[in-house]
Amino acid sequence: MSIIHGPVLLTKAHDYLGFDCGKEPLNTFLIRHALANQANDSARTFVGLEDNRVVGYYSLAVSAIKYDEAPERMTKGLARHPVPILLMARFAVDKDFQGKGIGKGLFKDAIARCLNISQQAAVRAFMVHAKDEEARELYLRFGMQECPENSFHLYYLMKDIERTLRPKI
Repeated sequence: MSIIHGPVLLTKAHDYLGFDCGKEPLNTFLIRHALANQANDSARTFVGLEDNRVVGYYSLAVSAIKYDEAPERMTKGLARHPVPILLMARFAVDKDFQGKGIGKGLFKDAIARCLNISQQAAVRAFMVHAKDEEARELYLRFGMQECPENSFHLYYLMKDIERTLRPKI
């Protein structure tokens, strides 16, 4: 039995060309665009690995949501400016590794990374844009909340992540 390790930042040295999560746009992103997005500072992709083979990944990008489009809970107490968020732009697990807890581990790492980032730069929420109903259901199982304007946009407020991840003293 092999050991899964990471997540680590994707590099050219990783074996990612054979990645197949069953959804072509997510495969194409990893194979053709993830490294380019890192090079141009538009997103960072973190990968889980079996030896050197990519078994799952997620990409993070800094973003904002218009005040008028944000859920009321997200804007409470804020001035009417765009709300800073960290967007998990892509998230996928290779078909050979689905159902083995790798997605859950990657997701936990993504929100923990978001919490760490929020200690250095203001981030109000962690958001995802679900690509389909299957993805939306997954994020709901992870406890994310739907945006009232678009049920495929889901979020955690940073204070909820902090309450969940920070140890009680």
